[in-house]
Amino acid sequence: MRIRKISAVLIGAMVLSVLGGCGKAEEASIKDKQSKYSSYVTLGEYKGVEYTPAHTEVTDDDIQSEIDSLVSDNTIENKEMNRKASMGDAVNIDYVGSIDGTEFSGGSTQGAGTEITLGNSGYIDNFDEQIVGHKPGESFDVKVTFPQDYGNDELNGKAAVFATTLNYIVATPTVPTYDDKLVSSATEYKTTAEFEKAKREEKEKDNAESDLETDKSTLINKVLDSSNVSEYPEQEVTDRMNNLIESVTSSAESNGIDLGTYLSYYGYDEESFKTQVKTSVEDYIREKMIILTIAEKEGIAAGDDEIEAKKQELLDQTGMTDIEQLKQTYGYTDEDFSYEIIYKKVVDLVYNNAVQVEASDTDAKDSTDGNTEMVDDYGTTEEK
Repeated sequence: MRIRKISAVLIGAMVLSVLGGCGKAEEASIKDKQSKYSSYVTLGEYKGVEYTPAHTEVTDDDIQSEIDSLVSDNTIENKEMNRKASMGDAVNIDYVGSIDGTEFSGGSTQGAGTEITLGNSGYIDNFDEQIVGHKPGESFDVKVTFPQDYGNDELNGKAAVFATTLNYIVATPTVPTYDDKLVSSATEYKTTAEFEKAKREEKEKDNAESDLETDKSTLINKVLDSSNVSEYPEQEVTDRMNNLIESVTSSAESNGIDLGTYLSYYGYDEESFKTQVKTSVEDYIREKMIILTIAEKEGIAAGDDEIEAKKQELLDQTGMTDIEQLKQTYGYTDEDFSYEIIYKKVVDLVYNNAVQVEASDTDAKDSTDGNTEMVDDYGTTEEK
């Protein structure tokens, strides 16, 4: 039986988006750090940086993907209700798990139904086999035992009962034909030609926006690579590391497991994780020192209205309403709202002063062989 054992945030991405509330006191902190950082930073060129603009073509495969999505969205799911389930069937079930008569967290579909393929569900023990032979509409108990090394102290080695209902057997779906009739009935367009033309234009716009971000990423990384940092602020590195480790530890505890088990799901042990955290934090602070030094030199700052707008933007993105909750959940620090705004302004400055050049044959080959990466808010890299 698969139970959600960990949060949706990957360990490698836990160092992303370290943002937080900021006001006048935090802005002062940013300014204090700028003056300290600048004594350790030797800037490379950040105006007149050369780059070859990215250009992503819209392919026939892109349009076919849109067509496939339209067909999929309008495919009708059919249900078999009058025969017994067999191994290999896709079935929809509901269940409520309990141990010694007490329901446990994460052990229920909560009436929403879930689809599994019998014999390939990944559920523990012989869960699938106990569904075989039942008909849709029947309710029955599935009895299993969790493995000793399941990874949750409340479940390891425990016998459990899942009160299960077989809702239906998934039958062969009714797949519509892609034609003008489907397009006119399911979209705002009248013909397949209109649909494909519109999707191509949408994709061209999306690609242009993505290419712009790739160009900015390329440019800021050139600036970072050409700059030098002679020394890191030791206390800031330590504080960032502790904040991140505490955040991951809290995530492990909220899932009822210890930190070592939590990290093992992502291929880390505690030592290798702390090494990764230190590297990521140092990369982030190196970037921050360079960005803030450029900002100081160019008179770039974050205004109060911009800071408040950034707070609200992140609250909206996360669905939260309390900024302190957001800071605690994601390990944000108070000065990071301001830094996010300054970072974007510096990137825009570099981009607006950059020089476009033609791609050489070598550049074109390199662009297909490698990934464009941008340092995120805690120092990891994001593939663009």
